[in-house]
Amino acid sequence: MPNDVLLARLNALRGDDSSLSNGNSNHLPMALAALHALGAPPPRLDAFAELARPLIRPLPAPADGRDFASQWVRFEAALADEGRDAVLRRALPALLEGLVTAAFHGLIRLAYGVRFGADSETAAGLALLTAYRREVPLPQGVGDTGAAEGLRALSQSAELAGVAFERPMIMGRLVEVLGHPVFLAAVPPLRMEKGADRAWHSLAVTAARLYRATADFTALHLITSLHALRVLWPWIEQPQPVLQRYWLAFCAAYVAIGRPWPMSLLPVADPLPPWPALRAAAIASRDDHVVKLVDSCDALAHDFDADTSELPALLHACAALVVQRDTD
Repeated sequence: MPNDVLLARLNALRGDDSSLSNGNSNHLPMALAALHALGAPPPRLDAFAELARPLIRPLPAPADGRDFASQWVRFEAALADEGRDAVLRRALPALLEGLVTAAFHGLIRLAYGVRFGADSETAAGLALLTAYRREVPLPQGVGDTGAAEGLRALSQSAELAGVAFERPMIMGRLVEVLGHPVFLAAVPPLRMEKGADRAWHSLAVTAARLYRATADFTALHLITSLHALRVLWPWIEQPQPVLQRYWLAFCAAYVAIGRPWPMSLLPVADPLPPWPALRAAAIASRDDHVVKLVDSCDALAHDFDADTSELPALLHACAALVVQRDTD
């Protein structure tokens, strides 16, 4: 389906004053983009939007006085004046130091805007990364580690048993973990000797295994944010520091959901439902996170050869799991 079908609806949201400053201004545009990617017809996009509008809640004001709406306007003007490529190459090096902004939503929303050529959504993602910035430092631990072995070490760390949480939501818990000195000392850098592409792949495999083992909401965001990074890859001139910061955030997410190990896989249908059935189920879902996860799993699984990578099979199972839990 042509992108102008999606762009017309996103532009209509942009003109709705209520969508400029509410919590659903993140979820709704991203869900519409994911539905479009999965092949939803225009009436389904409109029906989903109507269901989502009553769920709108105000976004909290940024602590340092930065304003999302004004940043959105600023980035829209920059994109119009300089073009997308120039703005992304200039802005991303600094903004991706804050890639966990709004529980990865700034990163994910930016990638949807780029993916579908929606300048207003691209500007919105950049504005979120600016207005609600949560900077992630580079890991400072000794040595380096692979993704799976790093999680195993964290699961066995007696020191991390004392990391407690006061905040119930994903973003609050990520902030608590990332600010804990015991955690920061426990995470060594991600191993990179085979290059950034291979390191990204190891993170994606580990994120998919984590979701398969937990069906956890936070683990879901790891898959969709890794998909977002892959979309933005062509504009990331120095991917290694971005991946190192992402790795620290990945580990914080793992600690925040309780450091599960061993990661025993949850049951799914055997054989797995075919992709067309999973896409249809996601299109019919009322849950935007189901829609976004199936879209990310579908897009990423078809980017890799199942004969040389375990990622397609893992992602297929993740999509089946989220649909299964949504329809149970």
